[in-house]
Order: sequence, then C-alpha cells, then structure tokens
Amino acid sequence: MKPAAGIALLLSSVLALATISSGQAPRPPIKVGLLLPYTGVIAINGQETSKGVEFYFTKIGNKAGGREIVLIKEDDEAKPDVGLTKARKLVERDRVDVLIGPVHSGVALAIRDYVHGQGIPLIVPVAFTRDLTAPARASPWLFRVVETSDQGNFPMGIWVFKKTPHRKIVVMASDFAAGRHSAEAFIAGFKGAGGEIVKEIYAPLNTPDFAPYMAQVSGLTADAVYAWFAGTDSIRFVKAYREYGLGDRLPLLGYNTLTDDVLLPTLGDAALGIITAGHYSATLDTPENRAFVREYESRAGALPTRYVELGYVSGQLVGSAIEALKGEVGDRAALRDAIRGAATTIQPPRGPIRFDRFQQVITDVYVMKVERQGNRLVNAIVDRIPNTSQEESWKWWNK
Repeated sequence: MKPAAGIALLLSSVLALATISSGQAPRPPIKVGLLLPYTGVIAINGQETSKGVEFYFTKIGNKAGGREIVLIKEDDEAKPDVGLTKARKLVERDRVDVLIGPVHSGVALAIRDYVHGQGIPLIVPVAFTRDLTAPARASPWLFRVVETSDQGNFPMGIWVFKKTPHRKIVVMASDFAAGRHSAEAFIAGFKGAGGEIVKEIYAPLNTPDFAPYMAQVSGLTADAVYAWFAGTDSIRFVKAYREYGLGDRLPLLGYNTLTDDVLLPTLGDAALGIITAGHYSATLDTPENRAFVREYESRAGALPTRYVELGYVSGQLVGSAIEALKGEVGDRAALRDAIRGAATTIQPPRGPIRFDRFQQVITDVYVMKVERQGNRLVNAIVDRIPNTSQEESWKWWNK
C-alpha cells in the first residue's frame, strides 16, 4: 500500500470511530409516500398536486428536522382497488413515515380503514367527499386540507341566492360521489335560502360528448346553471356550453374545478365570465400568496393552481411537524399530533387554516370570476366566504 493511501485509510477510520463514539451516526431519510393519480381522466389534478408537494420540499432543500426527506410516488390511477394496493405497498414495503393523497374520493374511502388500522398519518389534499371526515368515518390518523364537497358548495348556494338575481337554477354534475355530493350541497343551500331548482342533470364521468345534455337544458326556463365537473370533463362541458350558445342566455356558475387555473389556457374565451367557488386562486392579494406565486412561477413558468396549493400545504404540514419533532418520527402518534399542531403555525398561501375536532380543515372559500388580465385568463376573486366548516353544512344532511 502506498503511504498516501495508508494515511487516507487511517484518517477515514479515525473519523468513523469519532462519529460512532459521539453518537452522531447519520440518520436514515424520512420517507413521504405520495398516492396520487398520475394517469387517467383526473391525472392532471394528481400531477398538479404532486408539483405542489415537490415544490415545498425542494424549497426547504428536501430536509427537515436535520434529516433528508425522500418522496416515493405511486399512481393510484383514480381506482379504489389500485389505490388500496399501492397504499399497502407504500406502508409495508417502502416503510413510509407519512402518506399524502389521494385525489379521488373513492380511493380515499377505499384506503381509510387500512390507514386507520395501520396507524399511519394520512394528509388528504384533494379528495373531498363529505363522508371521509363525518363522525362515522373520521379517523385520528387522517387530516384533510381541502374543503369538503359540502363546505364549498353549500355556502355557495346561499351566496348565489343572496348576491345574484338568480332564483331558478338548473344543476348539472358528474354522476359519481364527488359530483352528486357537490350538487346536493349546492341545492340544499340554494333552496334553503329560497331558490328553486328547475332540473338536475347528471352525466357519467369521462363523458365524451355533452351535446345530449345541452339539449336537455336549452328548452328549460331558468336563470342560470350551476355545474360540477373536473379534469377533462370540465373542458368538454364548458366548450360545449358555449358552442350551444347557452352562455348568452344562462350564466354559468359552479365549483372551481370547472375553471381551475390549469384548465384556463385550454378553455380559452369559453371560460370568460364563469363564476365559481373554491379555497384558492393565484390572484389572492396577500403578502404570503404574492410571495408564493412569484417563487412558484419563477420555477415552474406557470401560475400555481388550486391543486398545487393543496399539495404545497400538505407538504407544509409534514415539514413543520418533522421540524417540531427534530426529525424524530419513529413514534407515529407523536408525528400525528405534530401535524395537527402545525396547522396553526404554517402560513398557507390561501390564508390561515385550522382543523376541527374531526381533523377537517376550517378555511375561507373564495368566490371567483374568470377574467382576462393582460395575456392570460385568471380566476379573479370577487368575494370571500370566511371560516367555512363542514359542521355548518351538516345541518341539512346529517339529521
């Protein structure tokens, strides 16, 4: 052995012994599992949510509490059976410390019992079925940062009656849990305030042609249409609505998945004037959101969407909890409690949040109108419905 090599080996051995003797052996990385739909009809929603999570952890150098953070992604394909299989893989084979996901409400309900039984923290960024955090299904291991299907749509029904001249409305929605629940919540709020629902029309998820549904609307006597669609269904629905000339006669209102920022470039002028409700818009004029938008746009070359914000806030909760525990996440119950406590210490782009007793977020909901600002379409905020809670909307269905 050459003298130089021998000296290097000796120094390496001495350093290793010093590290061991001082108790400073490097700790393994903390694993965060992302269970999202990266393919399928709502893939864009999953991809945008993933971008938000990744943006947050990149921003903090993929470290918290003195430990490296590793993200492990799995595609649930927006299918409940696939989601459960992938959740098992993340927990049992990959040994993740915390889960973030899913987007699809059916997947969320499918993995709920498994997550509860395993006792692993799950932060739900997008799946918003009211059932997930209702008393019968709520779990201390499950947190949700998006408003429920009731939380946004129920107060929007009241808002439409009080703040617009519309008194007779047609409701249109995707024919699955998220669409049905959203429609029911809006109807309850609108009728409770004194409005009339002229007709309810439901179209299957991933409807290729909305022409037959537009024909059903064209002969009705109504003041406006309220709609819930998401992903590629939103694009096909909004474009068909304009092509059939309904927008000139019946103003289009809905939940913000209808005109999410990520869809606006594809929707184009067909989206102009549509009024929706949701928890976030990139146009929110606060110091926290201006900084968030500026930094995200400089990195991604696009405005953050509602899904990016939801993923970002999910990451904020995890990162802040790990930091509070100084990286010691072996005790899952302690990590769970730290996530709960982090809600009131982080600064989400949307504004302050907190969890209710069932760990469902209490959050402001914004009323937005699609406008053209410069060379881009945006969801401009026109009003705010403060501190919406799931329990407020339970008055109509949880009897």
